[in-house]
Amino acid sequence: MKKTGINKLTVFSVVLFAAIMVWLVVSVGNAGKSAEKNRSDSMYTTIMNSASLCYSIEGEYPVNIEYLEENYGVNIDRDKYVVHYEYFGANIRPTVTIMERGSSGGQSA
Repeated sequence: MKKTGINKLTVFSVVLFAAIMVWLVVSVGNAGKSAEKNRSDSMYTTIMNSASLCYSIEGEYPVNIEYLEENYGVNIDRDKYVVHYEYFGANIRPTVTIMERGSSGGQSA
């Protein structure tokens, strides 16, 4: 006599496959967010290191971010990020805030 209908192994396989697919989609999404955070962190570190290098070579911090771009090779993707560079004085380390366009969070120091 042949059994008709769905057996437990088939149900378990379908549920397991669905769970793996959900885990995969969530993991890929988190990896993308992590990569963006790393890119923002790297840009912040580059800007601050370049400002410190400028201070050590020239004896003062740069007045604006454009000076770092022109003279120290800093590249900013202005289509993707907004960078706020706040100059306080020749011997005071500037404050830099980087925000991804369209987001409310940012990194600063």
